[in-house]
Amino acid sequence: MKRIIFLLGICALLQCIPAFSQVRNIHLSWDSSKEDATGKTMAITWAKDDVSKGAVQYATDSSLSNSHRTQATRAYSDAMQAYIYKATLKHLQPNTTYFYRCGSEEDGWSKIYSFQTAPPLGSQEKFVVGVWGDTQDNEFNTQFEKTEAIVHQMLEYPIQFTIHMGDIVNNGSMATSWRNFFRVAQPLNAIASFMPVTGNHDVVNDTADSGFQKPFPVFHELFNLPEKDTDYSFTYGNTHFVALSSGHAKGVEEAGATNWRYGKSSPEYKWLEADLAKARQNKAITWVIVYMHHPLYSFGWSHVQGWQERIAPLLDRYKVDLALAGHRHVYERHKAIRDNRIIALQDDHVYRSPAGTVYVTNGTAGGSPQGLGGSDMPSMVYTSPKKMYNYAVMIVDGNTITYDVYNLGGERIDYFKIVK
Repeated sequence: MKRIIFLLGICALLQCIPAFSQVRNIHLSWDSSKEDATGKTMAITWAKDDVSKGAVQYATDSSLSNSHRTQATRAYSDAMQAYIYKATLKHLQPNTTYFYRCGSEEDGWSKIYSFQTAPPLGSQEKFVVGVWGDTQDNEFNTQFEKTEAIVHQMLEYPIQFTIHMGDIVNNGSMATSWRNFFRVAQPLNAIASFMPVTGNHDVVNDTADSGFQKPFPVFHELFNLPEKDTDYSFTYGNTHFVALSSGHAKGVEEAGATNWRYGKSSPEYKWLEADLAKARQNKAITWVIVYMHHPLYSFGWSHVQGWQERIAPLLDRYKVDLALAGHRHVYERHKAIRDNRIIALQDDHVYRSPAGTVYVTNGTAGGSPQGLGGSDMPSMVYTSPKKMYNYAVMIVDGNTITYDVYNLGGERIDYFKIVK
C-alpha cells in the first residue's frame, strides 16, 4: 500500500510540472543569402521557459545513430518571457533528408523531425513551396483556428519550404499572438523552412515613433532569417526568391509622408537593384520570384500607387517572373504586366514565356476575408467570387511553374502555369 501511495504521489508531482518548460515553437529557416545556403545549412529556432544546454542533434537516419550535434545560442526575451534558442547546422549535403531533435539530455528533447536540403544550385529538379499569408489572429481567427486548418491541409503536400506574405499576427507587439501562431504552425514549420516577410500588422505603424515601419523588437528575437530579417533573398535550385518588406506603405501614402521604404535613393532600393541584377546575370537561375506584403497591382483600397511606382519598374527592368503579395484578403490573379502594359493571354491558365511579370495577391490564411470586386479590371484573370480563406501550393519543375490555389475546404479554386 505504501508503494502504491508513493507512486501516486510521484504521478501527481509529475502532473504539476508545467508543460511550458518543454521545447516549443520550433521553426526552420535559412539565415544566409549565400547561393549554397539552402543546400548546405539549416537554421533551427525554438523557445523554452528555462535555461538549458540547448543543442540540435541530427543525422541522416531516423534513429539518430552516428549523429552530429550543434550547440545553440540563447537569449532571454522579455516580451515572450522565455529563452529563445537558435542553432545553425552547417556543412550539410544538398538534396539530403536529415532527422533532428532539439533540447538536451538534462532537460529533455523534442520529438524527432526531418527536413530536406535543397538540390545543388541550378538543378532542374522539381521542388514544392507552400504559399500563404495574412494569418493574423483577428475576428474569426482569434486562436488561429482557421490557420490551423490550413496548416493541416498543407501538410498533405511534400512541401520543402513556405513563403509567407506578412501580417503573421494581428498585432506584432503581442507576445501571446506569436506564441499561439508558432504553436499552431509548428507541425509545418518544423519540417519546412518558414520564410516570411513583414506586413503592416507586424511593424510599428506610429509615424511619430523612431521605429516606424520597423518590426517590433520581438520579431528579431523570434526569427533567424538572412540579412536583417526583413529584406533578403535566397536561391533554391534554379529559382531566386526575393523577400521585400513594404512596411506601412498604405499609411505612408495616406499621410502624404516621404519616408517610403525603397525610395530611389534608399539602401533598400540599391540592395534590391543589385540583387536582381546579380540574379539575372547568373546562368544557373531560371526563375526570379519576388514576394511582399502590399501588392503592386490589385483592386480597391489595397492598391498603393506610390509603392507600385517605386518597385514595379525594377521588376520590369530585371524581368521578374512572378510577384506574390498579400494585404488584400481576397485571392486575385492578373495577366502579365510590363511597363504598365497588360499582355494578352491565349489561355487563361497558361502563361507561355510571358513578356512581363505575373502578379498574384494570395488572399488570406487566417485574417478575416474581405470585400469582393475587381473582375472588371483589364488586368484581372481571376478573383474570388465569394469571401474565402485560401493558400497555394507552387511546384517549380525545370522550365515550368505550376500554381494551385485551395480554399479552407481543400477545394482547388484556381490554377495556372508559367512555361518558359
